[in-house]
This record gives sequence, C-alpha cells and structure tokens, in this order.
Amino acid sequence: MNKLKKGNLFTRTEIQQLVGGEIQTYLPQKNKVILAGCFNRKLNPDCPTEVQAGNAKKVTQKAALLISQPNTIFPVFTKESDTDKHYEFIGMYRCTGGTNDPKVLAQAEKKSGRIDQLSYVFQLENVT
Repeated sequence: MNKLKKGNLFTRTEIQQLVGGEIQTYLPQKNKVILAGCFNRKLNPDCPTEVQAGNAKKVTQKAALLISQPNTIFPVFTKESDTDKHYEFIGMYRCTGGTNDPKVLAQAEKKSGRIDQLSYVFQLENVT
C-alpha cells in the first residue's frame, strides 16, 4: 500500500486492487474485516469524521460490522459527488463508534437531505 499518499486519486478498480474486497460498496470487506472506506461527500457532508450509512440492507450490515471493529485501521477515500470517477486518499482511519438512535439520525438527515434514508451514523478518527 505504498501508493497511498494523501491527495493521490484512485478509481474504484484501483482501490480494489490495492486493498481487496468487493468493488461496489462503500466499505469493502473480506472475511468480515473492513478493508477501506469509500465515501461520497455529497451524501456525507461531515465526512470523514462522521459518515451517514444508508438504509439498504447491505449498507446497514456494513455499518454495523465497521462499528464492531474499533481496532481496525483502514484507508479512507472520498469523492465530491456521484459523478466523480476518482476518489482521493485522505488518510488512515478507525471507527470510534456509531449509533442508530433516531434523534441522531434525524440530525444527520437534515445535514444531507437524506430524509428517512439512514440506518447509522458512525464516527471515524484519523490515525495518520
């Protein structure tokens, strides 16, 4: 992973080649270990410190898995919008917690406009 320098740009295929796991998910994983975070800033206005997980079944499962792994350190990549093809590497992070408390979800929904579309909000901490 020596290609991981802050500011470098990667496609999803390149990220998958670097870290492994699935290519079409915001939290690629293998053997129930999260390998990376790939986040859209339009959907996550407070990213990378706070990430909003949608309510699709797989998205919810991934969020719960990440929250259960506070010692897992993984690279985080962000892009500005749905139309961007490249993600920027912004550093190595770990999950420090998360919640599905309705009050917290409601506050997060107001920030992103994703009303009734969230399952979890989780926090990340930069470790690099």
